[in-house]
Amino acid sequence: MPANESRPPDAVVASEPEPIKAVPLRHPGRWVAAVVVLALFGLFVYGAATNEAFHWDVYGQYLFDKRITAAAWKTIQLTVLAMVIAIVLGVVLAVMRLSPNPVLRSAAWVYLWVFRGTPVYVQLVFWGLFPSIYKTIDVGIPFGPQFAHFDIQALEAAFLFAVIGLALNEAAYMAEIVRAGVGSVSEGQTEASTALGMSWAQTMRRTVLPQAMRVIIPRPATS
Repeated sequence: MPANESRPPDAVVASEPEPIKAVPLRHPGRWVAAVVVLALFGLFVYGAATNEAFHWDVYGQYLFDKRITAAAWKTIQLTVLAMVIAIVLGVVLAVMRLSPNPVLRSAAWVYLWVFRGTPVYVQLVFWGLFPSIYKTIDVGIPFGPQFAHFDIQALEAAFLFAVIGLALNEAAYMAEIVRAGVGSVSEGQTEASTALGMSWAQTMRRTVLPQAMRVIIPRPATS
């Protein structure tokens, strides 16, 4: 056959391999384990529902009480406010921890060491006793005129001190999360920003932190 003459179509079709018929792998052990777990869970639920010693009517009486509903709403408010403050303060502390300024870096290190090294209950007890320890707070020039006077005992702000205590504790852990996210950004990004004439603060604000947030904020896994 001449070199410039094309092959007939049937020869091309005959040379192509047959498509692979893939058979999915079976996992019978998963189905058996699922049936066993569901059966045990169903037996537990049935036994608990038919056991009169649990006194489910008493559970319902207290669960739907107005005091429980009010406490749950206070807990949600406390959680949201503390987390918002902790995120903002955690980012600031992480930037301070990575700052070339030794004073800011040392201050952030001491903050993390104190608030991560002491139990949160001890910190909350301190903030609960804050009105008794510091009865009044005066703002002004030392040994000079005063600009403001606050009577802490008259505030009766237990909710406020609880928010402060939880926020300061969570900020210490959030700072380490942010610092780990910043560490995941390539050094080339910082070098490129420096080459463009950006300062360290501008590099963190415009280049590093936006890319670190993609690592810090959890995203749902994709298949």
